[in-house]
Amino acid sequence: MSERQLAQWFSLLVDMLKVGFPLRRALSFAKVIMPKQAPVIDYVATNLSQGISFATAVRPWVTADQAVQLQLAERHGELTQALGELSTYLTLRTKEKQKLRALLQYPVLLLALLVGLGVVLRLYVYPELQSWQAWQLPTGLVMALQALLGALGALGLLGGWRYLAWRRQPRLNQVNALCRLPGVGRLVQLYFSYYLVSNLALLVRQGLSLKEICALLQQAEPTTLLYQLGQQLQVQGSSGAALPALIQSQPCLPDELVALLGRGWTNQQLGQELAVFARLQFQRLTRQVESWLTLVQPVLFLIVALGILGMYLSLLLPIYQSIAVVK
Repeated sequence: MSERQLAQWFSLLVDMLKVGFPLRRALSFAKVIMPKQAPVIDYVATNLSQGISFATAVRPWVTADQAVQLQLAERHGELTQALGELSTYLTLRTKEKQKLRALLQYPVLLLALLVGLGVVLRLYVYPELQSWQAWQLPTGLVMALQALLGALGALGLLGGWRYLAWRRQPRLNQVNALCRLPGVGRLVQLYFSYYLVSNLALLVRQGLSLKEICALLQQAEPTTLLYQLGQQLQVQGSSGAALPALIQSQPCLPDELVALLGRGWTNQQLGQELAVFARLQFQRLTRQVESWLTLVQPVLFLIVALGILGMYLSLLLPIYQSIAVVK
C-alpha cells in the first residue's frame, strides 16, 4: 500500500469513527470503498478479531515510529485523532513528492539531453578536432580539473564513510545528527518536534507525569525514537539533571518546550497547549518544505547552464587555438 493509499484509508477511517462507527464496521465499509486494498483491510480485520491491536495490525505498512504513535493513541482512546494527524502528514508527503516530481521533469530532461550531447561530442566531434592538430588543454586547466576531480572523490569517500557511521548509530543519535545539519537540519527538526510534541500532548492529557511517560515509552520497540528518547531522559533525570537541560541536550526537541512545561498549568491545559504548538510546528514544516521546493528548479537550471558553458568551451578553445596557429 502506497503512502497516498494509506493516507486515503486512514482519512476514511477517521470520518467513519467520528460519526460513531465501530472500528471493525469502519474497516468493512472501507473495503467497499477501496476494493483494491481489500487484502490489506482483511488482514487488519482478521488481526483485530484475534485480539491484536490496530497499531500492531497495520505495522507492515507504517514505520516503527508511526506504529508507536498509533499504539499510544489506541491505548489512551485517541486513535481517531492519531489517525487524522498521520493521514494529514502522509497527504502532505504525497503532495510534496508529486510537486517535486513535476519540478524535476523539465530540468532532468535538459540534463539528459546535455549528457546525450556530451556523448555525441566525445564520440564524433572531439576526434575530428584532434585530427586538425595535436591540441591539448592548457596545463593550468588540466591541473585545475585534476584537483577538482580529486576533491570531489575525497568528498565522496568522506561522505560515504560518514553515512556508514551514521547508519550504525542508534535512532536517537541519527535524528539528532540530522537536526544539526546546515539547511535541511531545520526541516528535520521541525518534523520530529511536531511528532514528539504531539505524542507528548496525548500522554500529558491523560494525566501522566514525566516519570510515568518515560516508563511507558520503555514498552515501545527498542529501535524507535520514542523508546530511546524516553530511556535517555530517564537516565539523565535519575542523575539529577534539570528538565531544561534535558530538553536542550536533544536537538530534536524544540527549545519552546522548556517554556511550555514551566508554565504551571494543569495536565489538561498543558496538553491542549502542547497540541496547539505541535500543529504550529507542522504548519512551519509545510512552509519550510514549500520554500525549499522553490529552489529546486533554479539550482538544476544553474547546473545545466554550467554544463552547457563547459561544452562550449571544450569546442571553442581548440578552434580558437587552431585559428591562432594559422595566423
